Amino acid sequence: MQNIVDLKWQPEFIKALRAIPCPYHRYYYKTEEMFAEEMKAAETEGTRAEVVQKLEKDLFELYKDESLAIKPPQLEKRGGAYYSDAACNLIDSIYNDRKDIQPVNTMNNGAIASIPNQSAVEINCLITKDGPKPIAIGDLPVATRGLVQQIKSFERVAAEAAVTGDYETALLAMTINPLVPSDTVAKQILDEMLEAHKAHLPQFG
Repeated sequence: MQNIVDLKWQPEFIKALRAIPCPYHRYYYKTEEMFAEEMKAAETEGTRAEVVQKLEKDLFELYKDESLAIKPPQLEKRGGAYYSDAACNLIDSIYNDRKDIQPVNTMNNGAIASIPNQSAVEINCLITKDGPKPIAIGDLPVATRGLVQQIKSFERVAAEAAVTGDYETALLAMTINPLVPSDTVAKQILDEMLEAHKAHLPQFG
């Protein structure tokens, strides 16, 4: 993945985990190293958001050309370079009721035992004309269960804060995010975000 620095895993850790982490897992298992890399990148290339804004501006200029017949190379740097292929495969499977297996985001509905049924999960599903049917995998291993549950707790509390506009709930959500080191840092981040985006967050007024 072009948008995530390739920090090497400790072989012993991978053997113990008995799973293959995706690149995004580096944020949770290599937090300090990732933070240092992100800070270095921000000083040289700009923050991730700034880089994406520039890439998208360039892409929209390219897409104005109706004769464009190639996939712009900028997409490789944008992230999600192959989402278009995945989307077309999914549309084809739904329309033609192929009943093949693809990883998609859907309601858990018991597929992962330690996650609430109504939670969204990205999981292998049987793709049918009536929608995805999650393939049950049972419970998560002890080593990964806690992290997944903590992230799910953050997401659910953050959603509650977004709907209610309750500041304390928003602070709670920010504090229990596994990437936030303390309630003090959480409050600083939250206050800065609410100020920067207050035009779009009237419920917190």
